[in-house]
Amino acid sequence: MSIPVKVSVGDFLDRWSILLIKLEKGLKVEEEIKNYTKQLDADFQDWGYYLEVIKTINSQLWELEDRKRKEVERYSPEESNVALLITQLNDLRHETKKRIDIFFNSDFTEKKSH
Repeated sequence: MSIPVKVSVGDFLDRWSILLIKLEKGLKVEEEIKNYTKQLDADFQDWGYYLEVIKTINSQLWELEDRKRKEVERYSPEESNVALLITQLNDLRHETKKRIDIFFNSDFTEKKSH
């Protein structure tokens, strides 16, 4: 079962980039990637650059999350530092998605309360 949902361009590229990272990590997401690829049309230009930008941020987040889960001692100063980096990168991710939405004149954008 799938549910069709309208999302902003930034959110679309964000989700697509995460699928590409999962594919690189060896997860079976080919079908999902096909669905994202077929959503593109001729009017959706210049997406490649923005996909790479958001993918770079998400790749860094992925690595930090892995590090926090597997390599860092719980409740240590290092864990605190990694968590702070994750927070800062998530803020950058949000700002990037917002700028993507502005560039593509998206109908809506993600809202944050902080």
